[in-house]
Amino acid sequence: MKKSIMRKSPLVLCLLAVAATVQADDARIKQLEARVDSMQQDVRAAGQDRVRFNGFMSTGIARASNDAGYDGITETSEAQSLTLFAIQGRFDISDATNATVQLVARGQDDGRNEFETQLEWGYLTHNLDNGVRLRAGQMRLPFFMYSDALELGYAQPWARSPLVVYDQIRLSNYTGADATYSYQLGDGTMRTQVFSGHSSNDVDVAGAITRIELRNLVGGVMTWTDYTWTLRGVAARADASFDFISLNDDYEGEFYGLGLEYSEGNILLISEATRRKVQGIFADQDSAYITGGYRLGNIMPYVTAAWIETQDDSNRDGQVLESGLQQSFLNVKREDYSLGVRYDIMPGIAVKADWTHSRSFGQTDGGLDNNRDATGNVRFSHTNVYTLTLDAAF
Repeated sequence: MKKSIMRKSPLVLCLLAVAATVQADDARIKQLEARVDSMQQDVRAAGQDRVRFNGFMSTGIARASNDAGYDGITETSEAQSLTLFAIQGRFDISDATNATVQLVARGQDDGRNEFETQLEWGYLTHNLDNGVRLRAGQMRLPFFMYSDALELGYAQPWARSPLVVYDQIRLSNYTGADATYSYQLGDGTMRTQVFSGHSSNDVDVAGAITRIELRNLVGGVMTWTDYTWTLRGVAARADASFDFISLNDDYEGEFYGLGLEYSEGNILLISEATRRKVQGIFADQDSAYITGGYRLGNIMPYVTAAWIETQDDSNRDGQVLESGLQQSFLNVKREDYSLGVRYDIMPGIAVKADWTHSRSFGQTDGGLDNNRDATGNVRFSHTNVYTLTLDAAF
């Protein structure tokens, strides 16, 4: 018996050794699997850190007291054209370089209950070691204080931004490049931006779709802020062409703007003044607004006074376009007065209501797209627009 056990002991020992080896291998495999799983989690976490998404939406309803066409609003209640949804993504390519993409779906005022989705932003950003930021691609035209929040209603105090200023340039984006440098100046920060590129789009002018194009666009913006006071100036020029009433020539255009904002405690004051100059028959326009708001917790009532007027009317008096229309139809004079209130329901969601009264058109149609009849006579001497919006950012 002992001899049998001894004869079998090498086999037993071998089996025991194999079993121990298998157990050790299983333990090593489990350790490797745990390490791989940990590495995969780190990779996913790193990827998530490099990709960020946010978005915003707006909806609302508006109605006017007549069909003068203030911002396209008529006596028929309008909701779809006030509705949009946007998603924005930022993708970090490296510590110094990233890409930004923004898609916006807008409701169309064409009675077909459709939304049109467009690439609003799409650009690369690179930050140099000396503090200069470079961007290239499709970006927002930086003409106004709230240009970057032109459609982000939640970031604006108004239910409807002052049309006399924000409708001066009916193009919102350009394709090109810019460079920005920020530095300390006094108790605040000065940011200097230069930009150049090309912009074009089809816009609705007096009920007709018109192609507007800006070529050789160059400009600069200087902004100083101490986060209570903000002072901003912009100047730009471009070669402009208009597919408008058989006019296809190029005209040199210039744009200048000054903005001032004060935000401290309960008080909010905002004002902008602009000048748009275009060679040829097209009108040179001056415009300005001032808004005052007072915060009462989550509620902020506000009041706005605004004005716009063409400065070269005498150049068009008695002149006739090739189509037979009087050039004086391009003259504009108007005053807008708005009362509104903003209520922040919760962080990221706000409801706003606004009543805008527009008047003092003089001998013009007020620059309203639908304020002339078939014979060219002005239809209305004033109009009222009532707006209710819901804005969210997430």
